[in-house]
Amino acid sequence: MTDPAEAVSQTLAVNLRTVRQARGWRLEDLASRSGVSRGMLQQIETVRTNPSITTLARICATLGISIGELVEPPEELGRVARADDAVVRSGGRARLLINDGQAPFTELWDFRLPPGDEIRSDAHPVGTRELLHVHEGTLAVTVGGALFQVGSGDALRMRGDRPHVYANPGSRPVRLTMTVVYAGTRDPRYAELDPHLPTPGSASG
Repeated sequence: MTDPAEAVSQTLAVNLRTVRQARGWRLEDLASRSGVSRGMLQQIETVRTNPSITTLARICATLGISIGELVEPPEELGRVARADDAVVRSGGRARLLINDGQAPFTELWDFRLPPGDEIRSDAHPVGTRELLHVHEGTLAVTVGGALFQVGSGDALRMRGDRPHVYANPGSRPVRLTMTVVYAGTRDPRYAELDPHLPTPGSASG
C-alpha cells in the first residue's frame, strides 16, 4: 500500500513541475520570483523534501494558484471511462458512457434507436435538464405535450422533469448523445452504490 505522505509528495512534485513549465519558467525564474531557493524547488520536484506550508504558500502565490491545486491528485483531475465498462440499458439501445459522482450530478449517454423504435421515460426529479445531439437520422422527442423534431446535426435542450419519449419515426437508425444534469438529488432509478459504478436499471432520459 502506498504511503499517503509519499503519494502527496509525488503529486506535489509532478504538479509543481507541470505548472512551472506551462508558464515557460526555469527553476531559476520561479526561485527569483518566489524567494524560494532553486535548490529547494529542485528538491521538491524530485521528491527529496517535504516543504513547509510557508514555502508552499510563497510558491503558490507566485504561480497564482492555491495550495490545494498544487497537491491535487490525478484522480481528482479526470477519469477515463473505458468503452467496455459502459452500462448498457433498455435492451442495448442506451449506454451510460460516464457520470460524475459529485453535485450537480451529470450523466453522459449514447443512444441508438432502430427505425420505428421508441424509449419512454417518466419524469426525473424536479429541475433535471437534458441536452441531446443527434448524430444520425431524425429523432422525434415528446416532452409533456410538446413535440420536437431533431434532425442530424441538430441539438435539443429540454426539461427532464416531465414525462418524455424519444422516438424514431423514420426509416434510418438514429444515434444521439445526451447529457442529463440533475439539479439536486440524482434520480433514484439510477442511484449508484459507487459514484463510478452505476447499478443496472432502465434507460435514462
